[in-house]
Amino acid sequence: KGTTSLQSYLEGSKHYAAVAELGYETDTLDAEGKLVKTAPWDHIADIDVVKTKILPKFTGRIEQVPPLYSAIRIDGKRLYEIARKDDSGEAAEKVEIPKREVEIYEMEIGTEVEEDVIRSGVVDGARYRDAVEVIEAVAAEAAKVAAEAAAVAAAAEAAKEDGAEDDNAKTESESKEDEGLSKSQKNRKRRNKNKNNNKKKGNGNFKKSPFTEVDVPSMKADDDAAAGPLELPRFAVFVKCGGGTYIRSLVRDIGYELDTVATMTGLVRTKQGPFVLGDALRREDWNADMIYEAIRKGKEKTDRIDEKAKID
Repeated sequence: KGTTSLQSYLEGSKHYAAVAELGYETDTLDAEGKLVKTAPWDHIADIDVVKTKILPKFTGRIEQVPPLYSAIRIDGKRLYEIARKDDSGEAAEKVEIPKREVEIYEMEIGTEVEEDVIRSGVVDGARYRDAVEVIEAVAAEAAKVAAEAAAVAAAAEAAKEDGAEDDNAKTESESKEDEGLSKSQKNRKRRNKNKNNNKKKGNGNFKKSPFTEVDVPSMKADDDAAAGPLELPRFAVFVKCGGGTYIRSLVRDIGYELDTVATMTGLVRTKQGPFVLGDALRREDWNADMIYEAIRKGKEKTDRIDEKAKID
């Protein structure tokens, strides 16, 4: 019963709280992406300028182009599949993503972020970028050291193989193919073949985040206190919208409307149909009594939805 009723539980408007940052844009339109654009934002005097220019423009029915990193299908392929398989970016740039009409029922722009949103772990864009830079620097140095060590080991192995007997058995086809090669050349060929086979086993289509949901740099202060108000170039966007709306695209378009660029650095869904973020259990409240109470509240809501469906 629960499976068949699931879709009805997800109906209704969606409410989001997002944090946006002016001045830069990434390929994924969020904090995890690669920097693709920068632009000055200091012509925007204060948050009231943002409100005055943006709220009338982006309320009601609007058109938006979904992000390249999304699950929408183009010619039978998910957009994120095209983006992640294309290291050069050339194929991704050629993809024409059609505009979609979405509806923004209500939008607010401000500097304060509610405590429930902060406690949920909404990402802090500036801290995220700083942490990623440190991780990438450490990884680059480690890769450099590993490459140097591998080169030394390969040279030593090649020298050893030149004077050693080749005791490895070969198939008849391999023997014919390797005729005329020296022993060291044959062994190098074998190593390269094994290296390529190992590469094929990996899945390079998906970008792995360097953080877990526990250690991702968030707006939540270390002492669990509430964060202070945001200041430009950062601001908060609160949206009530219909299905199919991409908040990343909305933030990008807000940036363009302000004659700059912008990226969504954090996002939390605060309401989906009858379910609200305030009812969610924090990790430290995961005990039997609290879980049973949350289940009871959830069942009351789903029962009301089921009753309404019977009447309709």
